[in-house]
Amino acid sequence: MLLAAGMTLGGQETPSQAEQDRMISAMRDYAADYTAKLPNFICQEVVSQFEAGRKPTKWKQGDTLTSKLIYNNGKEERTLLLVNDKSVDGNHRGWRRPLTTAGEFGLWLTNVFDPATQTRFTWAGWEDLSGHHLAKFDYAVSQEHSTLSLSLSDLATAVVAYHGTVWADPQTGDVWKIVTEAQDIPKAVRTRSSVTTIDYNAVPIGGKTYLLPVSAEVIMATDTNHIRNEMRFEAYRKFEAESTISFGDGSAGPKQ
Repeated sequence: MLLAAGMTLGGQETPSQAEQDRMISAMRDYAADYTAKLPNFICQEVVSQFEAGRKPTKWKQGDTLTSKLIYNNGKEERTLLLVNDKSVDGNHRGWRRPLTTAGEFGLWLTNVFDPATQTRFTWAGWEDLSGHHLAKFDYAVSQEHSTLSLSLSDLATAVVAYHGTVWADPQTGDVWKIVTEAQDIPKAVRTRSSVTTIDYNAVPIGGKTYLLPVSAEVIMATDTNHIRNEMRFEAYRKFEAESTISFGDGSAGPKQ
């Protein structure tokens, strides 16, 4: 749907095409510098797993995995510490991880806003999130330019097209939320749909504030069931060589 400048969508005035282009350019600049501007940090990642049948009417909660996540010079390192609040101690028996994800710390933003991806953006209106009045754009990436990969164990892997929505500050381009949905998934992958949602918020680290993931959700529908991961990122602290971290006592956080 194309709207001329001055028309309204959702009861608010639609920006001119020139203004929309400026917003998209600001978002591209923000995404391009995002990982480079992040500090080295350490945090707790908690993943709650759920499964349902072919129709997601009744979800059964599975394992809850607590990991130490270190972000150091642009690289992520996860160490699984607890399964259902019990120490792993090198023994991974008795639990399973049906859905593994990556990219919450910058990769999604890079992929969507990289000019090489040739993402198509469409104005989708205004929305208030986390106390901010944000611009909302739908987007789409063709399979030809995609880097989104889906795999079924080691049996099949496919790079697929995807589309979604992004919410950003209209002046600075800061991204506060992004949703991505895979499309045209080959039958060999045995996956009917895959949707990822990442919510960002202001997080203080080392005396400065950064927009970092605070929660994420991935919902995947296979040929036989539904799988959902709910992720929380908390207890952010600056990472230094002597940093240590401990979890499980209800006041989880790094100690230096």
